Amino acid sequence: MSNEETKNQKPNAVDLILDGWVNSFKALHTFQTELAEKSLQTFATQKDVLTSTREALSKIEEEKNSISGQWKANLQNTIKTINNDQVSQLLSSWMSQVEEINHSVQAISASSSQVLLDLFTQSQVQLETNVKATLDQQQKNSSDVLNKIELLTEHIKETNRLLLPTV
Repeated sequence: MSNEETKNQKPNAVDLILDGWVNSFKALHTFQTELAEKSLQTFATQKDVLTSTREALSKIEEEKNSISGQWKANLQNTIKTINNDQVSQLLSSWMSQVEEINHSVQAISASSSQVLLDLFTQSQVQLETNVKATLDQQQKNSSDVLNKIELLTEHIKETNRLLLPTV
């Protein structure tokens, strides 16, 4: 059959049904691709949240250090104005103890927050890697199936044309 004869042939019912069937698979394939892209966008959003959380924790740490430094400087100035050596030594000792307690509490709270944030970040990275690998494999499998369906459909159409020639 020449190329012109093929163009002039009217599509038969089987071809229309098969084309609809293939188009449904193509639509499903497109939907799966869009869903995969949305999933990956979610990971990008999570990364942004983690980054902003890390920045917020850093700012809080800086502000805490600034306030602590101001408090310490004010207390030292107050101690210097006291002329009584015994009271001055007692306040210095008390200030050192408060500072040690403050550093311990800060170390515990900062390190636990940082450890949790690091753990969450590592988990998110690993989950993203696994999801990307799964989506890539799913996309490959979906493309393979779609290609095979298209080949099968063309084969069925060709067989149908040979068995049932149209006028």
